[in-house]
This record gives sequence, structure tokens and C-alpha cells, in this order.
Amino acid sequence: MSSSPIKVVVVGGSYAGVNVINGLLSSSKKTLQITLVERNEARHHSVGAFRALVDAEYGDKIWVPYTSLFPKGSSHKIIRDTLAEVHDHHVVLSSGVSVQFDYLVLCTGSRNPAPAKFGHVASTADAVAITNKARAELSKSKSVLIVGGGACGVELAGEIKTAFPDKKVTLIQATSGLVDYPGFSQAFGTSAQKHLQNLGVDVVLNERPTIEGLNLDNPVQASPVTLRTKDGKTIESDLQFLSVGIVVDTSYISTLKPVGVANFDSKSLVDADRHVLKIKDTMQLADPNFPHIFAVGDCTNFSEVPTAAACKFTGATAAKNLLQLINLSSTNSPSVLEVQAAEKKAKLGKGSMPGGMMVLATGPTTGVSSLPLFGTRFGSFFARMLKSKDLMIGGVFSDMRIAK
Repeated sequence: MSSSPIKVVVVGGSYAGVNVINGLLSSSKKTLQITLVERNEARHHSVGAFRALVDAEYGDKIWVPYTSLFPKGSSHKIIRDTLAEVHDHHVVLSSGVSVQFDYLVLCTGSRNPAPAKFGHVASTADAVAITNKARAELSKSKSVLIVGGGACGVELAGEIKTAFPDKKVTLIQATSGLVDYPGFSQAFGTSAQKHLQNLGVDVVLNERPTIEGLNLDNPVQASPVTLRTKDGKTIESDLQFLSVGIVVDTSYISTLKPVGVANFDSKSLVDADRHVLKIKDTMQLADPNFPHIFAVGDCTNFSEVPTAAACKFTGATAAKNLLQLINLSSTNSPSVLEVQAAEKKAKLGKGSMPGGMMVLATGPTTGVSSLPLFGTRFGSFFARMLKSKDLMIGGVFSDMRIAK
């Protein structure tokens, strides 16, 4: 009699989740049954979101269906739903469906203002409609204001100015520098600012405007707005984009408690300030009671600056470590004690990501970069080589097993 397959549930089918799944599919020595829980019927290539805003043809490519992710005829499956509760060996979805697991990987991501991401919409069609509407408003606009000078704001400003050089584009940042992230040099922000200014973007620093009606739920607004800066400068716009704020929802973890442990406080699993899950560098939850539960990507405290590249690196690490535990466990449905025993025998890898690495595309042939060894030197060259031309969409098609 054949043994039952090992049940692996992956929640979230973006960069982290797909990398975990592909790692499991390519190297498993035991029979797995992978269940992907994902709200959308297609994967959003958010790296290309701003190119899609200015280029409708490119926009048609950035929603990639999950239809070929799993081999045809396999026992793997996709459930279109969202996560409501996590328990020791099962999850409860928003629909009320309960899904059992032997191992769980949480890749629930983050929400950014649309059109960067679409964490608040019910379907792919709704998300596409938001981008299409914003593109139509942009085509009519004469003066664009972008609030927020992080990575998204810089790319958004650059893409708009490159595609529509005659439009007035203003980028406002609350601090004294652009892309002023922990672990990145001030030179990166200076390089980004000079680059945008060379494109013709007006960059305004140390201003924190409040625009009525512009918020996370309404991040694109076509309205005549006049702002006056602290030094008396007047900024007028007829289209505004909000590019500030990353929201992470890990409330589903509040139901997780270890078997046989009284008075467990699930708040200990979450960073109180950032609301992200605390993990070890092996991508497992930091609490030793849950060696069979992994978390990858923006929903974790792995990095203060979440990126798609980090998801790729750490997704591969999570898959390799998970496979070690699976292969070293004595049964296909191991208890927590059995997984802990396998963990002691395993040589689990540590997730890593080169510090200070980021490439920002501001058009098909332009961009800025911060790379180990090179810093901000040759910024546009490396941006063109690594990202700008097609925003790495070919890799997404490959990961999803879709022909270009």
C-alpha cells in the first residue's frame, strides 16, 4: 500500500510563493501534495506595474495565469481564496474551508498603493480596470504629482516622464533624500534625484503634503490641486498618485497556538511595530514550537526593505530547508516533535541577500542602481542590463511555465 502524500500548503502565489513551489517541485524525493492558496486567477508581475501604466501593450502581459504552474494530472491544486486563520496543522480560509497541512509556507506579501499592487481588490479584472482607468487619466493629464520618493515613487516618476516627456511631473518626498532606506548609502538617493532631474522631473524634498481624497484606498486621483511648499513654492497638478505606505496584514496568525502549551501569546510571533512575522534565517517561524511553518517575503522581518529579488533568494532557501525536513522525517505526516528531531539532523541553509542592492527602472533604457562592489556607479548601464528593458517579465513567464 502506498503511503499518503505529504501535504504542503503555500499561501500566496507571487514571487516568494512561486519560488518556493518551484523549488519543491524540482527536488522532492517524496510524494508531495502542494496546495496553493491564492486570491487571484493570475499572478501580478508587480515589478512591471508602472510600465503597464504607461504602455497598454506591456500591461496586457503582467497578469500571468496559474494554469501551467503545476504539472497536468498531478495531485497539486490551487484554491482561490484568502487566509483567515492559521492553526497547528490546518488553516481556515475566508470562505470557511479548512485545509490540512503537514508543512505550511506563508507568503502573504504586502499591500502598496495601486497601481503598484492590488491587495484590496476582489479579482484580476478589477485590478486591470484600475490600471486602465489610471492610464486613461494619465493620457489626459498635463501635470502629475507623485507623493512619496521611495523606490516606487522614483520608478513611477521616471516611467511617466520617459513615456510623456511633455507632461510636468513633480515628485514630493517627506525626508531629505530619495530612497532613503536602511542599509543604503546616501549616494543612492542622490544618484536617483539627479537621474530624475536629468529626465525633467521636479523633485521636492522635506515636504509632507496632505491632499484631500488621496489615500491608500484611493491612491490615484484626477483633481485640480494646488500645493504651497514651506518655502513658498507653488505646485499645481491635475493628477495625483500616492506612493507612500506598505501595509502588511498578518492577523491570521493570532489563532496559532502550539499543542499542549498553555497561555501562549500569539502576539509574540509578530513584530509589534511592523506587523510582520518573526522568522529565523532558515525562513521558519522564530518560535521553536513551529518548525514545520515557514514564512517568506514581505510578510516577514527578514529585511527592512522587501524586494522581489529578496523573495527569489529566500524562497529558494525555504524550499531547500523544507525538503530537508521532509526527507529526514520518519513519517509523511510527522508530529512537531518528529519535525524537531529532523531539524536537529538537518543542515538547514540560511537565507541571505546582498546588502544595499537595488535596481530601479525609469524607462525601457534608463534607470539607477545600487549594487555591491559597484555602488551607484554605472547606474543606468546596470539598470538596462538587469531590469529596464522588459522588467524581467521573461523570468516570470518561465517560472509560471508559460510560453512568451
